[in-house]
Amino acid sequence: MKNRFFLLPALLTAFMGCSGKNTPEPASLPAATALKASAISQTSALLEWQDNCTDEDGYYVFLSGIDVRPRATLPANSSSYTFQDLEAGKTYRLGVQAFKKGNILSAMAVSEAVTLPVPEPEPEPEPEPEDDPNPIQPVTFSWNEVTGTELPAAVKLFKTEGTLNGRPLRAWYAVADCSGDVRFRVLFPGNGNKKTIDAQASAQEKCLVLINGGIFGASGKPNGFALYDGQQTPWFRVEDDNWDVDRQYWGPKVEGKADGKLHTVSRGLFGVDAGGKPGVYWSYTPSHGTVYVYDQPIPSVEGEAVCPGGTDSYPCERASWEPYNAITCGPVLLQRGKCPINDKKTDKGYWETNYEMWSGDIFGVAERHDRTAVGYLEDGRVVLCVVDGRIDASQGATTLEMAAIMKGLGCVGALNLDGGGSTGMWVKGAGHVNDTSAEASRPVITTLGFFSK
Repeated sequence: MKNRFFLLPALLTAFMGCSGKNTPEPASLPAATALKASAISQTSALLEWQDNCTDEDGYYVFLSGIDVRPRATLPANSSSYTFQDLEAGKTYRLGVQAFKKGNILSAMAVSEAVTLPVPEPEPEPEPEPEDDPNPIQPVTFSWNEVTGTELPAAVKLFKTEGTLNGRPLRAWYAVADCSGDVRFRVLFPGNGNKKTIDAQASAQEKCLVLINGGIFGASGKPNGFALYDGQQTPWFRVEDDNWDVDRQYWGPKVEGKADGKLHTVSRGLFGVDAGGKPGVYWSYTPSHGTVYVYDQPIPSVEGEAVCPGGTDSYPCERASWEPYNAITCGPVLLQRGKCPINDKKTDKGYWETNYEMWSGDIFGVAERHDRTAVGYLEDGRVVLCVVDGRIDASQGATTLEMAAIMKGLGCVGALNLDGGGSTGMWVKGAGHVNDTSAEASRPVITTLGFFSK
């Protein structure tokens, strides 16, 4: 009996041992290879692989280190999958594993890390346009093109005869692209060597249109300076009073009074750079041959403290634009489409925007004279304009009216030039087109205009 009880446990042990040895282990599937992960959007990534199986039932895909369960189950022979709804800017490793019924699996294959792009920052809203401190409405006329000249097609000439604020007005303007076959130039006959516009034009074989330029004194010295082909006119210094006419001016009389101060000023400047790109700025000359240009004037106001001179950062950062043919005069009529001057006075009775310290016959907002101005359009074309004045057929314009005329022509930048008897326009094939009566067409110190190359 003892032997029977001993035998049963032994048989059970032997049966169990044989049963374990005879159960086959599941065969594994070959793993996917050549994995490639790529971001296809800010929230999706594509995983591609080489299918190395021949009898798999499908594939599991997952985010390595994130998914506990498969992200998706794919059919047999799959070789790619797009993961959706991911997080922009985050880095992922994408995995794939083949499977077959019977819990047969391949080794897990995991891609290199892939980072999804971050969204482009929302563009900052365009700043609200600054209020124009001196809003002016553009004045428009019925302009008629003048034909019968010898101007090339790149230069157009127009004339109008109408009314301005109820007064008769006659004006001309020429417009040209100065970056091609036509160039803008400034002429300077020499120290004190004044010549009429017609004489200066006739001496230049390539001259197409010429107008008068900057203001000058009785001695023939320019009130300011010019640049002609990169060369600055001589530096004129008034020795007896020890002040520089290029950067210092006495406060002008306003209704018979002046503040008696020698103010540091930046004068208006129009010109083109070496490539023909036009610009209107305020200029300051710390020394002869050095010209600083700014988008803002030195804020000199008569009756107030004298301002310091211009620097690299005062009155604002210097502009990178460099004049090559340019002239100083003023006041600036338009800068970036806005008029920087008005007819208001300070509590002390001086003009609040006469930053350039022009005399009353030039700046005075009620002064109607012959006017000359130069400007440029948004597309870079240069405009030369003259207005007849002080005759029955045309009674001239004030500085603010001239600004409105230039704005009406489409100018975004404009500079007032010498006027009165200096105002004149010469055109090839037509000669002197505006009024030449009285003192009109007098000799001038500088001129500017269009020339063929």
